[in-house]
Amino acid sequence: MNKNNLHLVIFTCLFWGMLSTAWAYDYQLYKNRENIGIVVFPKKLIYPDLDKYILSQAFESKENGKAVMRSGSKGENETFMMPLETQKKNGITRFIVLQVLQDHNLLVGIFEPEWGLTLPSSIFTLQDIKEKIPQTLNIFRGDNRQRQTQRLENHGLRAISSTLVIISRENYCNACI
Repeated sequence: MNKNNLHLVIFTCLFWGMLSTAWAYDYQLYKNRENIGIVVFPKKLIYPDLDKYILSQAFESKENGKAVMRSGSKGENETFMMPLETQKKNGITRFIVLQVLQDHNLLVGIFEPEWGLTLPSSIFTLQDIKEKIPQTLNIFRGDNRQRQTQRLENHGLRAISSTLVIISRENYCNACI
């Protein structure tokens, strides 16, 4: 076997290894009563504090499966998320994508049909997410904003105040995640 063939074999093995790893991502879909979703991947890296926080924001665990690479509604940006069929079946038009990193930090994406898929390059902590998700949800609500978010606490419902955020489309990404 000559050097060129050896390089080709090594490249092919590495390429297929990367693809099989990427295709192995499982996601977890959470959904609230307003049909807003939070998609988290890889599912195996969801840690208890993250799951507990999402559930405390009146989201329910809906379903999980294999994540697929998708772009925004305008063909911009790409990340792993739920399949389009799952999104349609659950009536979700707006959602947050959280990619869990090995160190419990998070990469974030925001999918909104009119504005597309926004993928900030920052890495966030769970504390950052706790501050930003309520703002993002209020932006998703638009003219139908709710001033309170319900969450489960001590096996009962308790209302907590959310700050109302009014921003322009240009500042959308900076004010949210």
